[in-house]
Amino acid sequence: MDFAIEVPGAATPLSFPELCRALESASSHDTNRRQSATQQLEAWESSPDYYPTLHAAFLDKSLPRDVRLLAIIQLKNGINKRWRHSFDASKPTIPPAGKQAIRERLFQGTIGEEDRQLAMQNTLVVAKLVRIDYPNAWSDPLTKIIAIIRATKDGNQAELSGALKILLHIVKELGTARLRKSQTALQYVTPELVYLLAEIYDAKTSEWIASLSHGGEGGDRVLLAMENSHEALKTLRRLLLLGYENPHQDDTVRRVWGLTQMHFAQFLAFVDSDAPNVAPYADIIGKHLLKFAKLHIEMAREYPASFASLPNSLDLVRAYWDLVAKFAQIFNNSSGIRQENLAGESKSKTEGPLVERLALQGLLLVRACIKLVHQPKQTIRYRPQDSLQEQRDAIATVKANVFTDDFVTQMANVIISHFFAFRQADLDAWNEEPQEWEQQEETQGNAYEWEVRPCAERLFLDLVIHHSDLLVEPLLSYFSLARGPQADLAIKEAVYTAMGLAAPIVCDKVDFGEMVRTTIAADAQQAGQWCQILRRRIAILLSQWVPVKMDNKTRPLVYEIFRHFLNSRDGCNDIVVRITAARQLKSVVDEIEFQEALFVPFAADIFTELIGLLQQVDIDETKLAILETTRCLVQRMDTQVHHLSDMVMDTLPAIWQSAGDQNTMLKQSVLAIMQALVVSLKTEWQRYHVRIVPLIIEATQENTEIYLYLIDEVLELWRSALTQTTPPLPSDLLHLARIAIRGLELQNEHVSEYVELVGDYIVLAPEALLEDQLREPTLSSLAGCLRSGSRDLVKAAAANASIYLQLSHKLGGVTGLQVVVRDMMKTGLLPHIFEVLHTHHEASIDGDDRRIVQTPVLCDYFEVLSHIAVLDPGTFAELLTSLDPPDRVWDWLSAEWLLIATRYTADISNKLTLLALTRLLEPQVMQDLVLQKMREYFKMWVFVMSEILDNDDHPGSDLLVYAGEPERQDWDTVKDERLKILEWYSPARTTQSLAFVRERLQGLVQRVGGEEVFRANWGARIGDDWDKFQQLDVHWRQRTTGGGS
Repeated sequence: MDFAIEVPGAATPLSFPELCRALESASSHDTNRRQSATQQLEAWESSPDYYPTLHAAFLDKSLPRDVRLLAIIQLKNGINKRWRHSFDASKPTIPPAGKQAIRERLFQGTIGEEDRQLAMQNTLVVAKLVRIDYPNAWSDPLTKIIAIIRATKDGNQAELSGALKILLHIVKELGTARLRKSQTALQYVTPELVYLLAEIYDAKTSEWIASLSHGGEGGDRVLLAMENSHEALKTLRRLLLLGYENPHQDDTVRRVWGLTQMHFAQFLAFVDSDAPNVAPYADIIGKHLLKFAKLHIEMAREYPASFASLPNSLDLVRAYWDLVAKFAQIFNNSSGIRQENLAGESKSKTEGPLVERLALQGLLLVRACIKLVHQPKQTIRYRPQDSLQEQRDAIATVKANVFTDDFVTQMANVIISHFFAFRQADLDAWNEEPQEWEQQEETQGNAYEWEVRPCAERLFLDLVIHHSDLLVEPLLSYFSLARGPQADLAIKEAVYTAMGLAAPIVCDKVDFGEMVRTTIAADAQQAGQWCQILRRRIAILLSQWVPVKMDNKTRPLVYEIFRHFLNSRDGCNDIVVRITAARQLKSVVDEIEFQEALFVPFAADIFTELIGLLQQVDIDETKLAILETTRCLVQRMDTQVHHLSDMVMDTLPAIWQSAGDQNTMLKQSVLAIMQALVVSLKTEWQRYHVRIVPLIIEATQENTEIYLYLIDEVLELWRSALTQTTPPLPSDLLHLARIAIRGLELQNEHVSEYVELVGDYIVLAPEALLEDQLREPTLSSLAGCLRSGSRDLVKAAAANASIYLQLSHKLGGVTGLQVVVRDMMKTGLLPHIFEVLHTHHEASIDGDDRRIVQTPVLCDYFEVLSHIAVLDPGTFAELLTSLDPPDRVWDWLSAEWLLIATRYTADISNKLTLLALTRLLEPQVMQDLVLQKMREYFKMWVFVMSEILDNDDHPGSDLLVYAGEPERQDWDTVKDERLKILEWYSPARTTQSLAFVRERLQGLVQRVGGEEVFRANWGARIGDDWDKFQQLDVHWRQRTTGGGS
């Protein structure tokens, strides 16, 4: 190939030799050469022949390996960027001719390629392109690969290996594709593939089984046969699970299923034989066994009816359990399963004895069968009745023939007796790296698919939950072993493990409090050899039982046990015991019936030990757990924590400094403890003002690292501190109001927190926020929230605006209110409200649902207007007359305002609206406008007052009026108290609505010439609502004169 193509903007035209030189330079260790070559390759990417030339370079075996590897990697990356059609003109896609050129020679890069890494990279490219192009743009890749496999299955085994690898990755890609066409295409070709692969698998396994059975050494030929049988098996497993709706109905599947069972026994015998000729192949034989197990487990999970119907499946479950029971005898001496991350590998490699890994698969299979019986797989897809009946029959078959009483009891006994034992490998790891072992054990609980003991614990819990009637009594008998004098450490470890797991099921059958007092407390005091193991288990046991069932008589003893385990002066409490106790203490105190008074006698010692333990721990995750326990203690002790707060606060700065610049999670935990301490101490937190407020000031400086990572926690701490501060606010805390207003103006992701903070400042420091320098910024930020479109934000901003109006009137009278209303107009807050209400009114008339405003938003906006009218109707009248023209504005505004008051069952907002509209009867300038709406006014008065007036004990009395003084609750913050007082003495809570309306109406009637003139001019327009109102008025007269009803 000899061509040269000029690439726009490139210094060198694209050609095969130039590309090879660029690839060689890009693989160089020289930084300058590598950077220059990389830029050249990027410049060539837009060339239509770049990717076909890359593929040609990869296929040229005369080139250096590094050049070929970089070429195929560049091609693989280019497929992600330029294979599919793109609407971005700056990134043109590979033309069809180029794609076809690549596809024609794709298989060549894997089949016959001796370098496994290069072959694998090419295989990934093949699979990716099949997923994208098959079957529309590339119709025959599967036909071609099937033909290659048929041609090589009895010929060149190396080429067969390459073809099988390609097929495996194609099946992987199509099996994970979400598009229905890919799934359908795979299912269409599955029967042919399964038949072919079953032939290959059977032939290759027969070949190497015969060789090993006769004592032959085998050599490379046997190894290659093993690899090919393994590749075929991997693909078969995926096809059996992805390619059929009902696998058990296919004869080939049933034959393969039978082969897996037969070969499982044969291969296991090979591994157990320890024959010299087998040893070199033990690893790949084990891989076969694990693939069998994976197929069996996934078939039980995904196709329960098929699993039960396939040949000998139920016997297979019992055979797996026999393997598990056999392994249980040597579990104590097993070294365990490990997950090792290898350099250059994307997935971790599982290491450990094969028998243990197979036993784990057996436990998983039994768990899958339990789920099959008790939690059948659900689907939203339609399934015919016969399919549903088949699944029900399968469940009944498994339940009757597998989970017999004897089998269930045997499994429970094996698990408790052997898998709950503390084995030597764990003890060695404890002694060698105690902190690392403790951390691993803590996270291992979620690794039940990778570790035997966690899986055994989950299986035991499944058995106890679903077979409680059978197992509870034997368990209770087993628990009694812990009380006997003959019970050694191993027995107690197993008993306490089982007891902790079964706590929710047996809690009503066991007096655990009595057991703590008589047995567990004594065990906690043991000081013999390996007593640390028992102490650790007791801490875990108590954390499992206390949240389920614990009497107050025993709780102090439990706290005493934890204090004992945390005692650093006790030589039996090594670092593992103390860390475990610190972790588990969180569950003990964070339960619903916790009483701080019972914990107080132990609090000082426990806090001291937790803080001391933090200084000795090296692993960050463990430090976070201890800090979380500390935070929980602070939170649950509530106000009782005050005598320990100095100790806690003195420790936090050192922890903060130890975290450095990188460990933000540790700093988050410190801030969480501070926040919990502020909430618990209430107003007493202010004695730590000099430590907390500077931290908040530092963290709120934008573009700093602490702001970037910790602003969420700092905002929560800021709010907690602010709402618990007694006015007048300190100057530095008051200075933060500017930052809160600025944050609200920015409308960033923290806007919800900032709108709450601004509301807090309005309540706690109204004098400051009403001053000239802060008033406009405050109202401007609230106006921005109203325009945001967020329902929650609009609600919060409208509520803050209403409170701002009330406090302006309270502190500055009518003049103060007028100043705020003027600035609300200036900042656009009130114009926005009027604009939204007007748009809604027009949309309602036109029937334009797109512009209709939600009713809750209307209520929020009218509440702001109502507060202005209630506080001073003259100010509202001036506001209305400033609008152009005022009569037309009043026409649509009053229509919506009166309508909103009668739309829903009356509450405090309806009453506020009633008071506001009624007060507008007072100004002379509003008289003519109000009289035009008299009918709507009477309708509104009757509707609202008929809901809020008492018709029983005190006829005519307003049910929404508060009596007496506001009651303070223990959980009230300073802000809560201020808001409660503000509401308690607000007009809506102090005004008798009927008397209020009657007085304003009489004033209006007198101004228009008396009742006769009023009724003559407006009575007919009012209609029968006049009589309804008069009936309400009768109730009021009877109440004021002391008459009966």
